Amino acid sequence: MTSQMLIAFLLFSISISMVPGAGNMVLLSISKRFGMSATYPFIAGNVVGFTSILLAASAGLVGVMTLYPSVFAVLKWLGTAYLVYLAWSIATMKVDENVESHRTGFTSGVLIQIFNPKGYIVSLTIFSQFISQNVAYAPQVALLTVIMALTGIVSMVFWAYLGTVLQRCIRSEKVTSVVNGLLGGSLAVVAILMAVQPL
Repeated sequence: MTSQMLIAFLLFSISISMVPGAGNMVLLSISKRFGMSATYPFIAGNVVGFTSILLAASAGLVGVMTLYPSVFAVLKWLGTAYLVYLAWSIATMKVDENVESHRTGFTSGVLIQIFNPKGYIVSLTIFSQFISQNVAYAPQVALLTVIMALTGIVSMVFWAYLGTVLQRCIRSEKVTSVVNGLLGGSLAVVAILMAVQPL
């Protein structure tokens, strides 16, 4: 991979990771409610989920989904349903609810990636645009996967930190309920936008 291609991929990876999508909205909500340390299992799940998608895509999964659009459609609708469920959970969370009973952890982090069509589209973009045919395939896949994981972690930590800033700034139960509603609503909008995207 040339240095120009590597720089282009790094910029692509940063921009994709920083977009306020489903995972980042959930992270913002978790850290706002439970603090920074509560986000670590979710972040780890996100990394495992997206890395799994990248590795599966490098082995041809995205090609299978292109040949069988119904598989992609099922994944899309499962993802939409899961995001709507998370959005509702965030929006309706009561300020005085038991903190431990509503933590969103590792499994949710994995599922939000596995059910998110964006991950498969990003993978298709990566393997069609940033892989050189003149260089060994496996080392390129490893390098691109590591870069995506690292930029993803930095981005998720940033979004989690924003949630802790919200936590410090908002002390009123009424305002907290409004913010929870806005965060849940934002995630619902992401789910709707995912649902209406053509296959």
